[in-house]
Amino acid sequence: MINCQTELDCLHCGDITVHTVLYASLYIKSITCNRCARTIEKSAVILMWQYGRDLPARAFALTRRLKREAVSHPVSFAFSLPKRMIYKPIELSRELAEVCL
Repeated sequence: MINCQTELDCLHCGDITVHTVLYASLYIKSITCNRCARTIEKSAVILMWQYGRDLPARAFALTRRLKREAVSHPVSFAFSLPKRMIYKPIELSRELAEVCL
């Protein structure tokens, strides 16, 4: 998960204050005001829905990238493929765990 600091208009304070934005994978999971500590959080169900909705497009983009790479650099592509086949499912399961938890 990634924490970022940014200035936002706080709905509770009524002022522009520094907020902490927590990202789970590519999605905003929560926003917390650093002044009043009020937190707005997305539910795991909504995050899972967003993740599931975006996954097919990401998979299609990956296949296009792999095809381009296979055509332009076939030898390096062939050597990198076994490593990718091992690590991509691990990466996806980590993303899924971030989104769910």
